[in-house]
Amino acid sequence: MGNSTLIEAEIIRSNMDIQKIKTGRIKSIDIVRGFTIMVMIFVNDLAGVVNVPAWMKHAPTMHDGMTFVDWVFPGFLFIVGMSIPFSIGRRIEKGESQLSIWKHILIRVTGLLLLGVYMVNGDRISDQGILNPHLWIILMYVFVIIIWNRNNNPDYFLSRKWIKYIAAGGLIILFFLFKGEHQTALIQMRPYWWGILGLIGWGYLGACLFYIPLRKNQVGLLGGVVLLYCFYMAVEAGLLDNFPFIENFMNVSYTLGSHTAIILTGAILGNQLRENLKNLVHTKILKWAFGLSIFLLIAGLFLHQLNKFDKMFIISKNLGTVPWCLLSSTFTIWIWIAVYWLVDMKNFSSWFKIIEPAGKNPLFAYILAPLVVELFALSALAFNGFDIYSWFGESFITGLLRAVFIAFSMTWLAGYLSEKGLRLRL
Repeated sequence: MGNSTLIEAEIIRSNMDIQKIKTGRIKSIDIVRGFTIMVMIFVNDLAGVVNVPAWMKHAPTMHDGMTFVDWVFPGFLFIVGMSIPFSIGRRIEKGESQLSIWKHILIRVTGLLLLGVYMVNGDRISDQGILNPHLWIILMYVFVIIIWNRNNNPDYFLSRKWIKYIAAGGLIILFFLFKGEHQTALIQMRPYWWGILGLIGWGYLGACLFYIPLRKNQVGLLGGVVLLYCFYMAVEAGLLDNFPFIENFMNVSYTLGSHTAIILTGAILGNQLRENLKNLVHTKILKWAFGLSIFLLIAGLFLHQLNKFDKMFIISKNLGTVPWCLLSSTFTIWIWIAVYWLVDMKNFSSWFKIIEPAGKNPLFAYILAPLVVELFALSALAFNGFDIYSWFGESFITGLLRAVFIAFSMTWLAGYLSEKGLRLRL
C-alpha cells in the first residue's frame, strides 16, 4: 500500500513536470522574476526618501563595490535569459518560421525601446507645456496599458482594435506635446538614454542573435558569453574611439556587451533546465546550476584583481563592468536554486503566492508604481499642493514604510490583475 502511494505520487509529480514543459512556465522562474520586480519597485521608491543609508542605495559609479540594490537589474536580466529557451526555443521547436520569430523579437525590442524613451523623458518633463506634466505621464502609462494589454477574450473591452488605435494615436500626440526642460526645438523628446526597459530590449536582442543559431550548442553559447565580455573590455579600451557617435548613442560597451552577456548566461542555464526537465532529473539541474555559479564567481573574483590597472575591472553597476556582471549572475543563480528547490521540487509554492503572479506580468508591475505616484502628485492640486506620498518621504522611517507598502501593493495588484486577465506583453 505504501509503495503504491509513492508510485502514484511520483506519477503525479512527473505529470506536473511534463505540463510545465508544455506550457513553457517554470514556477521558480516566475517567482524570481516577480521578486526582482518587487525589489526594483522598492528601491526605486526608496530613492526619493531622505537620509537613506548608503547600503540601501546604488553604489557611486567609481566606487569599487556593490549593494543589494545593484543586484536587482542584472538579476532581472538573468531571468530574462532563463526564459528565452522556454519562449523562443519553444517557438523554434514548434516549427515557427525564422521570419515570424524575428518579427516577434523585433516588435518586442522596439516596444521596450519606445517605452524606455518615453519614461526617461517623463523624468525630464517641464511644467511649461500645454499639459500638466503629471497628467502627461499618467496619460502615457494609460495609453501603454491599452496598447500592450493582452487578453484572449475577444469581447474584452481593451482588446478591441479601435481602442488600441486611439491609444496609439494618443501616444503620438503626447510625443508632439512633450515639453522638455531647457529645450527649444519643435520636437523636444530626446533619447537621453534608453531607460531600464530599453537596456533590457537591447540586451534581449543581442542575446537572441547568439541563442537562435547556437541554442543546441552549450559550449558555443558559453563562447558567446566570453566574446561579449571581451567586446565590453575592447570598447572600454578604445575600440570605438574613432566612432564616438556609436558609443554615445547607445553605450554599446554594456548595452550590447556585458548586459547581453548576463542574459545569454541566463539562457545557458535555461537550456540546461529545459533539457533536464524532459528527463525529470532535478538533482542534475541543481548540481549544474551550482557548478555554473562557482565558475562565474571565480571568474569575477579573478578579473576583479585587475582593478588596479583599469576601472573596467572594478565592481560597478553604472559602468556595467564584467566583475559586477559575473558576481550578480552568481547571486541570481543562488537565489534561483533556493526557490527551485522549495517550489519546483518541494512544492512549497504557497509561500510565494503574492509575487508569482507578478512574475507573469512584470511589465505591468513595473509601470504601476510610477503611475500611482503620478496620480498622487496630480491629486495634490485639489489639496492646495499637499502630496501625501511626498510627505511620507520626508522622513526615513515613514519613507521606508512607504516603499515597503508600494512594493508589496503594486506587486500584489499586478498579480491580481493578471489573474483577472489584464496582462501587458510586448
